[in-house]
Amino acid sequence: MGKTLVLIRHSKAENRDHSVSDIDRQLTEEGRKDSIKMANLLLKSGIKPDLILSSSATRASQTTQIFAKVLKTQAKNLNLSRGLYYCSAKTILDLLDGLQDNINCVMVVAHNPGISDLVRGLSSGRIFYMDNTQVIIMEYEIDQWYQVGDHKPVVFQNHRVTDTPDDQ
Repeated sequence: MGKTLVLIRHSKAENRDHSVSDIDRQLTEEGRKDSIKMANLLLKSGIKPDLILSSSATRASQTTQIFAKVLKTQAKNLNLSRGLYYCSAKTILDLLDGLQDNINCVMVVAHNPGISDLVRGLSSGRIFYMDNTQVIIMEYEIDQWYQVGDHKPVVFQNHRVTDTPDDQ
C-alpha cells in the first residue's frame, strides 16, 4: 500500500520576548491563518493522517490543533512530545522507525533545524530550509516505516504558504 509522510514546520510565532519562554511562544494571527490555509490544501489533496506527531511547544501544538481540526483527525491520533522540541533529524527518523505498520499516513509538526535537516536528507538536498507552515508530502512504496530513510519517495510535493493561493 505504501506510506505517506507529511512534514510541517510550525506556523509563525510571536517574536522572542524575555517574559515568555521559547517553548511557550504562541502563534500570531498570521500563523493561525497560514495553518488554516495549508490544512485546507491538504484536505483538498485528500491527505488524511492516521497519526500526527508534534512538538509539545505551544506554537507547534497550536499548529497541530488547527491542522487536526480541519482534517478531522481525532484527538486520540495526536501525539504531542517534548522530544520533538528542537530535535534532530535522527530523532524524527527514530520515531518513524517505531511506528506500527498499519499506520499509512503520518504528519510530523516540528522545528528547525531538525525538520529542515530531515527534509534535506530525505529529498536528496532539493529542500535546504523549511519556512513557517511549509508542507512537504512524500509518498513511499514501502511497507514498514523503518524503510523511509533507505528509499527515495515516489511522490514529492513542496507547498509553501507564499506559493499557495488564498482560496485554499
